[in-house]
Amino acid sequence: MIYKLRVISDENELFSRTIEISETDTFLSLHLAIQDACDYDSMQMASFFVSNEDWDKEQEITLMDMNDEETKTLAMDKAILNEYISKVDDKLIYQFDFLGDRAMFVTLTGVVAEKSGVKYPVCTHSIGNPPLQTLHDEDEFAEIFNDLEDGEDFDDFDDEFGEEFGSEFGDDEFGDFGGSGDYSYDSDY
Repeated sequence: MIYKLRVISDENELFSRTIEISETDTFLSLHLAIQDACDYDSMQMASFFVSNEDWDKEQEITLMDMNDEETKTLAMDKAILNEYISKVDDKLIYQFDFLGDRAMFVTLTGVVAEKSGVKYPVCTHSIGNPPLQTLHDEDEFAEIFNDLEDGEDFDDFDDEFGEEFGSEFGDDEFGDFGGSGDYSYDSDY
């Protein structure tokens, strides 16, 4: 059987892709199909999360085998789609930008018979522009973090990215918490 998966983003309401893919394909095949449909660089880190109906993240399926017993992630090239989604309205979260913590939302919208002559996976519907794959150039981040390792401080980081990371945790911000340093216990609570 063939899964029809709708891919949307909360960053652009007009963006939508429909991917048709065999139910026995891997999550890696789906990852590559989404990357291709969005004209993204498929070598960027990405993960799928099996999701419940409220879009809460559950099982993580990663691009690379993390070999981590604690988090129990699965590798995309080993995880088969129909082992994690099988019913219409089953949901996945596709985190495509780790530094920006950005994701797309994937919903199984139908299960149809395979059409002869079609090479799956295939994008059958495409509207709108996808969100940018990353909000910042990786070389920019690497340069900044290398500078931090060389002893520069976070003031330079603030100068580089301004309001985005800006004074959210600036020196004066902690004073707003009534910072006398006297943290006595109040027995009325």
